[in-house]
Amino acid sequence: MADNARNAALGALVGWTLGAQGRGRRSFKRLDFFDPIPPRMAQSDAIDAWLVGMAHLKSGGSSASYYRALFDGLSQHTDESAFGLSNVSRGLGTPLCGAHGNPLANGSRAIGRALLWGIVFHGLPNKACEWAYWDASFDHTADGVWMPVAIARAVSLAEPGRAVSQVVRDITETLPAESKLLRAIPKIIKDFDSPDGPKDIRENLPTALGIADSYDSVLTACWVVLGLLRGNGAFEPSVTCTAGCGGASDQAGLACGVISALLSGDVPQAWSAPVGDTFVSGHGLKEIDPPKTGSAFLKLVEEAADAHARQPVEPEPTTEGEGAAPAPDIDESISPEVRDLIARAPEFSVYEHGDIRASFRYIDGPVVSPGDTLRASFTLTNLSDGDVTLCGELTATKGWEIAHKMGEVFLAAGSSQTFAVVVRPPAKGRGDGEMRLSIGGAAFTAPVFGTQLWYAVGPLLNQEGTGFDKEYPAEKDMRLGQVFNGRSNMPVEWTAHNERGVFFDVEGLIGDGPGTAYYFADVTFAKPGRYRIVVASGVGAIVWLDGTKTFWYHDTHTPIPRATEPYIGVFETDGKVKVLIKTFRNLQPIPPMIVYFLAEDGSVAVPSGFSPID
Repeated sequence: MADNARNAALGALVGWTLGAQGRGRRSFKRLDFFDPIPPRMAQSDAIDAWLVGMAHLKSGGSSASYYRALFDGLSQHTDESAFGLSNVSRGLGTPLCGAHGNPLANGSRAIGRALLWGIVFHGLPNKACEWAYWDASFDHTADGVWMPVAIARAVSLAEPGRAVSQVVRDITETLPAESKLLRAIPKIIKDFDSPDGPKDIRENLPTALGIADSYDSVLTACWVVLGLLRGNGAFEPSVTCTAGCGGASDQAGLACGVISALLSGDVPQAWSAPVGDTFVSGHGLKEIDPPKTGSAFLKLVEEAADAHARQPVEPEPTTEGEGAAPAPDIDESISPEVRDLIARAPEFSVYEHGDIRASFRYIDGPVVSPGDTLRASFTLTNLSDGDVTLCGELTATKGWEIAHKMGEVFLAAGSSQTFAVVVRPPAKGRGDGEMRLSIGGAAFTAPVFGTQLWYAVGPLLNQEGTGFDKEYPAEKDMRLGQVFNGRSNMPVEWTAHNERGVFFDVEGLIGDGPGTAYYFADVTFAKPGRYRIVVASGVGAIVWLDGTKTFWYHDTHTPIPRATEPYIGVFETDGKVKVLIKTFRNLQPIPPMIVYFLAEDGSVAVPSGFSPID
């Protein structure tokens, strides 16, 4: 296994470095080699995460607790990962921390991280899937988790002599029926070997799948499959095709480099030489001393694989004259446990303490309005080999009501029990709270978030798109009780909305047909500083900050809610800012408007409060 692991790790360094050169490119570029030739390997957040993963394995940590290692070991406040980091800092565990309020949950950043599990659990595909799931769930959900899991499984089974067609099946048979990759694969297989196949596929496939974000995990997986098919698994033609597709080509190049290195059994020296032997780590690593050389990094991966991968099994001797019995084959079936993980709705927050696992299920989500009830349940699991009887206490934040029927709990070895719970915050106030479970010497805390106080008015008129330029009286007059002339001459006024954050149901506010709406909030942050606001709408928006028109756009499109133009505004604040957003609906239904704030370091800035209109 050592040679396989070494080749895979070297393929990772080369594939990432090649792919990083084309990240963000929106069209296909035919590549023959690095362009330009790099002086060393490109720094990789994904490979930095491998160091965290290997350290967690060495310490005896579990897959379900790995999110804590990522949170403690990395400081990557960049787009997709920022939301997972924010949710963990607020108390959520996987998989909910990757799903809650995350507009970038289908991104690609977990693909590169998850490849590690296919390498260190080589020959153990279900183990690779399990670890990849808990890893990716840290900051992603749906296809953003399914792609890493499926590719990790393919890595765990890849070896010299395995056909690329089987690798593709290893990926697709892992996926649930709703994954968009299953729609893409037939299109790739149909055209990959035509003279301009890669160029045509790169140009047309995103539109055919309805994916606007070039960093989407499905598109990244498509470019991995395209490169492997085009190059028939050979290293050079596979990685050059994949890296030439742009988008998240660093993640795609990393994945294709690992798989093609395993399939071919080698990384050509002409490709590894430019990467050199200097290991380049990022500034996001915390409490981990990275290796100084690429050779030392390869050795770490070899040692991890030797400790955890399926070891070769010698054929068992039989009776004299019959020769040796064949070694047992690798079990390639997907276990029910892995199927359950993939199918599971990401409404759970899982915590572990010693031999006890507590899984909180938020039936109504983790956000509750003042005075409303939130339904949940929690499941206790005994991870030990012996039976236990536990006495526990379940409480809530002072002033909150909580109801449950938990008493003394008997758990046989490996068994679980589930209890229903209902919690309700006070009718006044909208701060965050928590449920606290103390049992068997362990303490578990599950957060409950309060809503955000926004005010909205609408629908106002938007005849043939004229609402964008028309200034309505509500834009200047935000008094409660003031009535305005709305669409179809219906009276409308500013009303308080308990928003759950990030996703705003403009469609529900405006209703059928064209219309205009305003949202307003008086926002407080924990400290003064420089912040960014992202407002992503499918038809357009105008944003005022403290009365100043800050940014605007008017275009019917599929929004890509990343912190880039035209969706972003920058502001300085002493801790408070008044936000006014004007948005629209044309004839066609629109997706939710996405609104979030970022601090100067790129971390998600969750407002600490919202003031009512005087």
